[in-house]
Amino acid sequence: MFVMASPLVTPSAELVKKGAKAIVLPDFRWLRCDIKSTSLLGNCMLRTAAPTRIAAEAILVRDGELTEASASNVFVVRNGTVLAPPKSHLILPGITYDVVLEILRANAIAHQVRAVAESELRTACEIWITSSSREVLAITTLDASRSAAASRLCVRPRVRALQQFKRP
Repeated sequence: MFVMASPLVTPSAELVKKGAKAIVLPDFRWLRCDIKSTSLLGNCMLRTAAPTRIAAEAILVRDGELTEASASNVFVVRNGTVLAPPKSHLILPGITYDVVLEILRANAIAHQVRAVAESELRTACEIWITSSSREVLAITTLDASRSAAASRLCVRPRVRALQQFKRP
């Protein structure tokens, strides 16, 4: 048995306020991404590509549709509605993904769980990545260009505040 531990590092207050940078990469991982195994080599390769391009995360697209990010789930906001790719064999289910959907339902925030086209990602009003360590973090720069989301974070601050309240 091998066990490893490291300190939990959450996003700084400045990063939470300003948002993070992300890149979009092709999702070349195997077709059972929903299985958390010891073989996450594809995720690791994609995750290490982000810092080399001065980004916090790599957002993954397969066949023109958003899947997830290399180490987090992705939500986008279009026309006031939060969109989330559905759980499938292409996405590793995340605890924070479920918590965010629960918050959206409980607070009557418009949302849909459905396939999200890459074009919808690239033209979103808001882009968020979610994970246990990153919580609900805005992406304000996509592929080295300020995204449309950079200037109008409308829904995420409310969802993040509700998520912080919900934490044990």
